[in-house]
Amino acid sequence: MNRTTKPKVRLTATIGILAVGSLALAGCASGNDAPATNDKGQTVISFASWIPTADQWPEMVKIFEAENPDIKIDYTISTDYTPYVASLDNSILAGDVPDVYGIQPGASFVDYADYALNVDDYASEWIGDVQDSTLEQTTTDDGVMAVPILTAGSEFYLYNKTLMDELGVELPTDYASLVKMAQTVRAAGYAPFAMGAADAWHDNDFFVALSNQYGDGNDIYTAADGDIAWDSENLVKAATQWQKFFSDGVFQDAATTTTTYPAARDDFFLARKAVAMTTGSWHVGASLNTSTEVPGSAVENDEIGMAVFPSVGPNNTGATNGVDFALAISADIDPKKQAAAAKFVEFISVGSGQQWWVNTLQGFPVAKGVSVEIGDGEPALGKESVAAVTKALADATYARKVLSVDNPSLESDLGVALQNIADGADPATELGTLNR
Repeated sequence: MNRTTKPKVRLTATIGILAVGSLALAGCASGNDAPATNDKGQTVISFASWIPTADQWPEMVKIFEAENPDIKIDYTISTDYTPYVASLDNSILAGDVPDVYGIQPGASFVDYADYALNVDDYASEWIGDVQDSTLEQTTTDDGVMAVPILTAGSEFYLYNKTLMDELGVELPTDYASLVKMAQTVRAAGYAPFAMGAADAWHDNDFFVALSNQYGDGNDIYTAADGDIAWDSENLVKAATQWQKFFSDGVFQDAATTTTTYPAARDDFFLARKAVAMTTGSWHVGASLNTSTEVPGSAVENDEIGMAVFPSVGPNNTGATNGVDFALAISADIDPKKQAAAAKFVEFISVGSGQQWWVNTLQGFPVAKGVSVEIGDGEPALGKESVAAVTKALADATYARKVLSVDNPSLESDLGVALQNIADGADPATELGTLNR
């Protein structure tokens, strides 16, 4: 899945269009200017990211600092990926790069990797414990520039089995059964599949998986490389099918104005107003008793499961998979901090932090020999769901992200095109706007 072996593009060419009011990384001390130690003699590492979540971070830092009492992690969290990227951009422009920062493989990976320390400079003794296939996705012409932490795939869906049983509907297996299910559910006053189509990243995730079902499955990656037109036959077919999900009512009304988080999740699925919710593999934890999202919601007493979204095209290609989250160390980090930062990255990628985080089901492991541990007291449907997602990711043959270092705005541009198509625009015309 290595598609990042092209010349680097400077980030400043990309972020010049950011709004002046973009959220800054408040409270995050600069890796260049902050003191190496605090008054307790601990080495202080600034860390900025959108995950771990606010629920996960306290326990994770507790484990890390217990193992490394001489290191203090100063964590600044953003609520979602989009505001995080805006914050990181502002920090880079200010010459204030965090010591350690989260980074996601994708169209702009090389831009952010340009400010990172080569992994060979700090991880040579343990990087071999990371799966080779994941390292390919954080590699540029300069080498491995970030350490993969979690993998994730798309497109899956959470479903409320209890509510589906009440309404007399079954899990769909093809497009005809998707439409039939949606009609039955709507007639009963519920939304079928809650879809956060206001989020470009989610539209892209869904469309990449969908496009693989047409032609030989590689067209979207080939188009991203500039070798075929975006408005080529198979991609137009996939985009036409994408539009039908909206026009045929498979997704809820006004889906393009609905965000995945919190709206699709909280206002539809957890509010028991939708029988299902399209999402990625990272959400399978909602099917388990250990979920931090379900308790206190309208579905807390219902059986929740997860399945791969059914194939609707000529080819049953299943889910996509890829590195969802990686950590980079700033190239400008104070040399006195580098060893401590490396310990933190090692802890999360191949140490005890990897097992702990994987068990939260935020993502799936990158470390060799690590697998999800599920407690005996978890519900049968939850165990089945985790097993099904694990197998789907292992069987995946297509990358989740479309990478194009020559076109760093591709992800946002594709998202806009897909939203326009969902709202009724001509698929071929909209895809044609992506041709360069």
